[in-house]
Amino acid sequence: MKPVNRLLAIVIRVLLLCLSGAALTGCDNGASDPRPIVSVQQIDPSNQQEFVRQMVGKYLLLSTHLQNQYQAFKAADDADGFVDYRNSSWTPEYIATKNAYEKVFYDQKAYIYRNQLDGLFDLFFALHKLSVHLKHSMLQEDWALEQQALQKLAQNQAEVNAYLLLAP
Repeated sequence: MKPVNRLLAIVIRVLLLCLSGAALTGCDNGASDPRPIVSVQQIDPSNQQEFVRQMVGKYLLLSTHLQNQYQAFKAADDADGFVDYRNSSWTPEYIATKNAYEKVFYDQKAYIYRNQLDGLFDLFFALHKLSVHLKHSMLQEDWALEQQALQKLAQNQAEVNAYLLLAP
């Protein structure tokens, strides 16, 4: 496959993932949301699908926001702006959500492993590393690292989306 066709295929997949993420998460009306970060505290067969949809939606929302801001700041040639966005806006939201999912993971490891949901948690927890790679790629103008990070992000988004089909 030609590099241009491969890149186009990746872009199309990412756009489809973004659209599915937007459909899952809805629109932000700017009002503060009083709901907890993780609404399902105890996963069981009756709410596993709801939990998976929630976690996939949150992953897609966070990863799409990260990617969109990366592209916007890159287009503006503003590496410092991206670093500031990532450090002061994206990372605190990600960390708060990750901490909530870590609590669920550690409280319910047996259920999560038995139902093969551990991969979803692994992908969510690895999102921070991808944000670091994007930050370094922009700061160092390392476009090979950028492509690796963006390809891995697209791959992980597809893997996360696949969990929607696995949920009972």
